[in-house]
Amino acid sequence: MPTASVPAYAVAADTLREDTLRSVTISVVRMPALPGRAPLSVSTLQGEWLRRAEPQLTLRESLAAVPGVWMLGEANFAQDIRIAIRGFGARSAFGIRGIRLLLDGIPESAPDGQGQVDNLDLAVVERIEVLRGSSGGLYGNASGGVISLHTEGISDAPTLRLRTTAGSWGLWQGHLSGSRRFGRHGLRLAFTHQRLNGYREHSIMRASLLNTRWEMPSRDSSLRLRLLLNYAHSPQADDPGALTAEQTTDNRRAAHPANTRFRAGESVEQGRTGLFAEKNWKGGHTSSARAYALRRNFENRLPFQRGGQVQLQRFAAGTGAQHHWTTPRTTLSAGFDLDYQRDHRQRFDNLNGQRGPLELDQMEIFAATGLFAAAQWRPHLLWHLSAGLRADRIWLRTTDAYLTDGDQSGSSTYSRLSPWAGLTQRLGDHLRARASWATHFETPTLSELSNNPEGSGGFNPNLHPQRTHTWEMGLQTTSNGLLQADAALFWAITRDELTPFEQPQTPGRLYYRNAGQTQRAGLELTLLARPMPALAAELTWTSATFRYTRHSTPAGDFSGNRLPALPQHWGMLDVRYGAEYGWFARAQARYAGTYFADDANQTRVTPITLLQGRLGYRHAGRQHVVEAFVGTDNATNAAYFHNVRPNAAGGRFFEPAARRTFFAGLLWEGRQQP
Repeated sequence: MPTASVPAYAVAADTLREDTLRSVTISVVRMPALPGRAPLSVSTLQGEWLRRAEPQLTLRESLAAVPGVWMLGEANFAQDIRIAIRGFGARSAFGIRGIRLLLDGIPESAPDGQGQVDNLDLAVVERIEVLRGSSGGLYGNASGGVISLHTEGISDAPTLRLRTTAGSWGLWQGHLSGSRRFGRHGLRLAFTHQRLNGYREHSIMRASLLNTRWEMPSRDSSLRLRLLLNYAHSPQADDPGALTAEQTTDNRRAAHPANTRFRAGESVEQGRTGLFAEKNWKGGHTSSARAYALRRNFENRLPFQRGGQVQLQRFAAGTGAQHHWTTPRTTLSAGFDLDYQRDHRQRFDNLNGQRGPLELDQMEIFAATGLFAAAQWRPHLLWHLSAGLRADRIWLRTTDAYLTDGDQSGSSTYSRLSPWAGLTQRLGDHLRARASWATHFETPTLSELSNNPEGSGGFNPNLHPQRTHTWEMGLQTTSNGLLQADAALFWAITRDELTPFEQPQTPGRLYYRNAGQTQRAGLELTLLARPMPALAAELTWTSATFRYTRHSTPAGDFSGNRLPALPQHWGMLDVRYGAEYGWFARAQARYAGTYFADDANQTRVTPITLLQGRLGYRHAGRQHVVEAFVGTDNATNAAYFHNVRPNAAGGRFFEPAARRTFFAGLLWEGRQQP
């Protein structure tokens, strides 16, 4: 899709302030960057402000600046942060679901749409692009939005960076990275180790992350090759579990007794390889190709006995290519994606934390192919028309190796077409309007399909893909003046929404069913004021309604109710001061309005406002930079919940967040003269 002058947070050459709403080169739209022509909403976060004076533990630190993005669960590293874009992804049992996650152009989400961020090292991320809204015409399955992360490139001068951070609740993080060029070859290595004892009982986390990036351009720079290697090892991530309202009142720092008894938590080891190539041809032609492969070993202990220990061995691989042709008035793009995922899933009884008898053993396959094409046409200087179509074919298969309860093997296929269309109009020198209609679909993930409420193996035969149509209108300014703004109105209708629920005998394991129809509608707003080069104030705001229009279940008819775990209003006010060197400071307020924990809308989560601050000093020598910083989160010591588990059994909805926290850090970066 063509791009536009979009909401972005960029670092200017002479300061470390935010520059928003300026034209930037973006890749998440899968077409050449053509400023001012994107009918979809894209936000870009980039520069040192992504990392400066931050703990660099979760994506919440950065993505809170993007309207329409809502996050829960950032403090439970066994469950991973849950990210929703315009409400898509809020239902996830763990990790990121319903939106696509990319790292340097390589899919970070599994082919079935489930994504985890336990292998992401935020210390090396220099840009984040967020495509807000239905993106099925670009990315196929499970693309209610897209988050594309880009790691640091390789500078001409050799560099070395050391960073350490320590803070409340046993936080410690050490980071070492460096880069160097050898002729046309470039190499970057980064290693991060982090540990956290946690605010609550039974919430220890340990993780080590290793990233390698190799680049080589051709002699004429028309061909670029990039090899990415990633390894993550998290031997311990305890899950303290969710509590009832009464338990949080008694002791909000306690773990649920069942989670302690069954030693709930996870361990993960993952390795991934990615290769990306791009070739610029004469006549406005550009080709690119990617390939990747990963292996993931995952062990999980849940707080119940039967089938409460999960062992998963995953292999995933894929490839894809696309070609662009650009003329003065037209841009054409076409490509394909091929992805394959194989999960060997075993479940054992959890005997007070020890592995018991085997309860399930099956091999699960998810294979997908996608063909897409898009075009942009400029019939007039003020107008740009865009349209595209993607065709996806998906194969699912499970092979049951645990036959004591019968053979539950089976297979199914899905086929979907995802069209989209949009237009942009320039209303003035610094004002543009956009409108679009887009679609996407979501199949159940392999983990969702394998969680059968009947307790048998195989896949749940009652789950079907959900389908969404989204309409959007937007207005944005594009100047770099005193005040800049972007506003978007969206309306989405989803049929067969996949909704979660729990059963009392297996707390912590989510099952799914299809709702009849849901509706999402809202307003996203970004305002930036910059009265002087070193000072910026930014406001982001989202007001939205997420409702079941038809949803009848054995537990009741919830038609007309609001979807759980999604507030109606949330926003952020951020004030930053700082030049490239010297003192810098930041103050931020985040607000979240009322939302519900259940489909019945009987359990209400009250509004909360959180304050945080950062202060530091950055000094530059001839060949080095030293930075010292301190920070505080939840500065007013508010009592709130970092996560709410929707439709949890027995009223165990709430995961209490830490009270006031502090951290401090020191960074040293050396750079040789080229």
